[in-house]
Amino acid sequence: MTISFIITTYNIRDYVGTCLDSVARVARGGDEVIVVDDGSDDGTVEAIRSFAEQTGFPADVSFRPVYLGTNTMGGVGIGANIGMAEATRDTIFFVDGDDWIQPEGFQRARAHWAMHPTDILFTNYLEYDQQGDATRHPADAQRWAPLTNGLPLDESRRLGLELIAVPWRKFYRRDFLLRNDLRFPEGDFFFEDNPFHWAVCLAAGSIGFVNAVTCFHRINRPGQTMASTGIELTAFFTHFDTILNGLSRKDRDGILGACRWLLNNMMWHIGRLAPGARYRYGKAAAGTLQRIPDDIWLQLAAQNEDKQIWPVAERLRRGDIDGQVLQWQNQSLERAVNGLDQRLRALEAASAQSRSVLRGMRAVDSFASIQKLRGEFN
Repeated sequence: MTISFIITTYNIRDYVGTCLDSVARVARGGDEVIVVDDGSDDGTVEAIRSFAEQTGFPADVSFRPVYLGTNTMGGVGIGANIGMAEATRDTIFFVDGDDWIQPEGFQRARAHWAMHPTDILFTNYLEYDQQGDATRHPADAQRWAPLTNGLPLDESRRLGLELIAVPWRKFYRRDFLLRNDLRFPEGDFFFEDNPFHWAVCLAAGSIGFVNAVTCFHRINRPGQTMASTGIELTAFFTHFDTILNGLSRKDRDGILGACRWLLNNMMWHIGRLAPGARYRYGKAAAGTLQRIPDDIWLQLAAQNEDKQIWPVAERLRRGDIDGQVLQWQNQSLERAVNGLDQRLRALEAASAQSRSVLRGMRAVDSFASIQKLRGEFN
């Protein structure tokens, strides 16, 4: 099967060369590489052109850049959709322009994909922490234990939906995406990969898994969407509505799964939410949580009451936005006080050590003086 590599870029001049080089190392004859740049103004486009001219791709691999010239609204959605519209090969594989492909794992996954074709194939990945200069497993690494091929479709779908929703860990059959008109939602929001992930998994007639690391995902770099701490996180409530609209009202398990997805993401949000965004976030959360039917909420309570997010969700669902914002403020103050206490204890310890060292130095000086006096008397 041939592959359309769709690479989305925006202001990643320092990283895009590494990405393109990794794709060039795994692309085979008949493949195509489509780069969609979303109006970069930092030299990313020039870096792409330079790579194409100086290094480039194998002669039998088509390279088709699309330079939009202006930054579109939202995140990756519009660029990814343009890439899919341009794609002509059997398979689609997304690549973030600041990530890079792991050749051995990718080739292993590609071989599995060719021998065991499915509508989508999940693979694994590693995170690269740019600040710490270290790699680590993603948060869903422990979920790979039950992931085997040959499971019933409903079970494969449930397990796939529980994995992190990133698009660049999957091989997609292009005709499957076209047949089901599967596209990223477009709007003035980020995190569009979440509803796309749900739509793809729900539509798939077959789902495969291969525990091979196919790429490294760069985190903790300046300007990254995952560093969001403000009202852009309210997009998850819009995406939750989109996900629900794709489910049958009779699909109770699916609705419960979507609610768990929302609660898990809210847990991630509240640990990073900026003070200035708290009220608007709480208001958006309250409106969404109040639309969840009471019988579904009761079942969620039985499954989540021991989790830290549950009292927050309960308070917001009751409409007590001010009370929740006040609690967040108190928790921030408590963390600040605890941080000051830790710094004070560290300073006290350093001071005690300094005093000990100073006493030792004085003792040495006194001993030296005594020795000197003894020498003078002798």
